[in-house]
Amino acid sequence: MIERRCAAILAADVVGYTALMQADEEWTFRRLTGAMEEAFALVHAHGGEVVSRAGDGILCVLPNSLAALRAGLDMQLRMAEAARGEQEDRRLLFRIGLNAGEFLVSGTDVFGSVVNVAARLQNLAPPGGVLISGAVHEAVRGVVACGFEDLGGLEVRGLEQRVRCFRVIGDDCAKPRPHPPLPARPSLAVLPFANLSGNPEHDFFADGIAEDVINALSQVRSFFVIARSSSFTYRGRAVPVSQVGRELGVRYVLEGTVRRAADHLRITGSLVEAETGHQLWAGRFDGSIGEVFELQDRVTESVVAAIEPRLLFAEVERATRAPPESIQAYDLFLRATGHFYRMTRDDIERAKELTDRALRLDPDSARNLALGARCRLHRKVQGWVPPTHPSIAEGARMGRRAAELAKDDPEVLWMAGITVALAGGDVAGGVALIDRSLRLNPNSADALTYSGMARAYLGEADVALAHLERAHRLSPLDAQTYNKFLAAAFATFAAGRYEESLGWSSRALNEKADYVPAWRIRAACFGLLDRAEEGREAVLRLLALSPKETQASLRIYYGVSFKAAGAVDRLVAGLARSGLPEAESERPPPPRWTRDETNLPEAAVSSYRQGP
Repeated sequence: MIERRCAAILAADVVGYTALMQADEEWTFRRLTGAMEEAFALVHAHGGEVVSRAGDGILCVLPNSLAALRAGLDMQLRMAEAARGEQEDRRLLFRIGLNAGEFLVSGTDVFGSVVNVAARLQNLAPPGGVLISGAVHEAVRGVVACGFEDLGGLEVRGLEQRVRCFRVIGDDCAKPRPHPPLPARPSLAVLPFANLSGNPEHDFFADGIAEDVINALSQVRSFFVIARSSSFTYRGRAVPVSQVGRELGVRYVLEGTVRRAADHLRITGSLVEAETGHQLWAGRFDGSIGEVFELQDRVTESVVAAIEPRLLFAEVERATRAPPESIQAYDLFLRATGHFYRMTRDDIERAKELTDRALRLDPDSARNLALGARCRLHRKVQGWVPPTHPSIAEGARMGRRAAELAKDDPEVLWMAGITVALAGGDVAGGVALIDRSLRLNPNSADALTYSGMARAYLGEADVALAHLERAHRLSPLDAQTYNKFLAAAFATFAAGRYEESLGWSSRALNEKADYVPAWRIRAACFGLLDRAEEGREAVLRLLALSPKETQASLRIYYGVSFKAAGAVDRLVAGLARSGLPEAESERPPPPRWTRDETNLPEAAVSSYRQGP
């Protein structure tokens, strides 16, 4: 017979029971048996009954919310007394959740959403603590000598609506620890990956994936990554990411799953903004059990490469929402980054202004120095300033200073490296800085891209193309993919493979039609291949974007950094054959082009190894 009853539900379980049993079965069994006997006695003393026990967990019905809360507090007090003096890894602690309302009773079993919510709150409760629903809080507020920390509406698995929750605070209950402050850097916690295979023996593999990702992300000095020992305390607990963010003091949470079916493995991951629950990235990786270690490495490098730019731009978006009066040097760096990656002339100038402003606040900010240096380099790259403009040398000095201050920040090191190489002309020194960055973070697609660019200028075509291939594999949807294609164009040009270089320049221009250096290399290749008409067309398009370009100016421009043997002479000779004026006085009037006329007919290149 089924009947309805209105009462309070108490759900409790032991924290870390599986680990305790694995460490010492007999000791754990004796301690658990004693703890359960005491818990049963306390529930009965408060007029309740235990309706279910499953291993380390119990479900109890008590006459009202007050009785349930007092029983829960008494249970935690007894457990705390019993654990006093024991080693931390051998303490037996309960998590308790309380809810109240109307539920169904059939014999000795209880059913309904009231029961389900109590069980979910128990999963969310801190070790040694009690978590109560809003219904219980309304009934006991002002009646007991306890405080209550309002956690707001928490996401509860299986329910569409959030559940208002409170953590009990008092001498008889686990005191809440103050939430750690959010660090200035992007902060991230990697939760244990869930094993969906149904076989507990696969837990080790899921843990290995998460640990590898934690270790790899920890090498990215621009991130603040929570240690495994803290993030793995959430194993087996359906805790909302908002709670994880508060308790660990992080803005972002990475979750994942591992599933095995026969010899097939599937690993998924998702990056979530803790406060809002907004998903920033999701990825899926498939492989066979025979290639488990290769798959593990692939997942790790792909996750790190995907997360790095997404965290940066999530921080950029956050900084744009900050009130003007609170802007500091780091926020200015983030805002400048947002402008820089739009790559228009106005945005580059705005990024330069913001980094200059940040450096007035903090002259030794390595990141702002590095980004300010890149702004100055990009003005040179696009022909917005002449190759002898003093701001170019200033950018090289800023890059060198950023490298001195960077210590072991891989992002600053590659930014400084490419500026030192291309603005300062110390290409070997720039490569050394980028290599240092890659030793710290070998999965940085940006560092690999600019390693390829710098090595192309040295004439190391094979190494350049290998680095560019890996960069493209790590970040195939990069908004600045045209930089990879441009670097490949320069690498193949330096090697004398002009047809291949044309293919790469075509790809770069299909991505960014106004990219001046791609038009330079394209016009030079046409000239060297004796394709005069196409070369003249490319020169006209080049001059439409950068009207003051001449053979003389580009010899100065590339003479600084293009170290491959004979490359500058061949570049200038090709441009001359395509009709680029020798000096500014010979320059023809630039044509005007519509945006549609910048499309190119060449087919895209499919493989970095095989070339176009």
